[in-house]
Amino acid sequence: MRVFVIRARKGTVSADKVFSQVGSGGHFEIIAHTLANAFYFSNGMRTDVEVYVVLDSAPDFPRTLKFSSNNKLSFSGFHEHAILEVVSSALARGSKVTKGDVQTIEPGIEIYGFGFDTLMKRLQEQSPIYLLDKKGEDIRSINLEQQCVFVLSDHLPMPKNSIKGLERRGLTKISLGRKMLFASQCIVLIHNELDRQFR
Repeated sequence: MRVFVIRARKGTVSADKVFSQVGSGGHFEIIAHTLANAFYFSNGMRTDVEVYVVLDSAPDFPRTLKFSSNNKLSFSGFHEHAILEVVSSALARGSKVTKGDVQTIEPGIEIYGFGFDTLMKRLQEQSPIYLLDKKGEDIRSINLEQQCVFVLSDHLPMPKNSIKGLERRGLTKISLGRKMLFASQCIVLIHNELDRQFR
């Protein structure tokens, strides 16, 4: 299973604000592009991918949306609007989730009543964790496992305290090159590396 965590530091948890954050401060288009590139390829949908979208911008507590392609996940298309419709619907239907709780929205989609730190503690118990960082080890110098977790941030950098916490638990920083790429571009390159290693 390939697992991606995208931290949207300004991402809203309000369903009615998702589309208004496209092209604005929340940059919700980054989430749509990331989901599209995580799950889709030219003539199909990957069946071995999970994506966690951590939404930090909440007045009470953060939420996390989990999308799993091995559990009958379905979008009406891979364009931005279709994907954000699913995200908005999931937030609306999961609006009553309580802090620390998990709610199934539909096949392939869950909402968690917690954010990044709690999620990473759970994931680090299961798989190696890799944080995308242009100063990290070259991805091609690392023997990746098929079951691993890749952590990315949106247009805002990952908080230093979060990085330090992950490093204490064995995080590995990896690089895809010297240029700072969009999260969605990083996912394409990661898929390519794993496809080449495990084809």
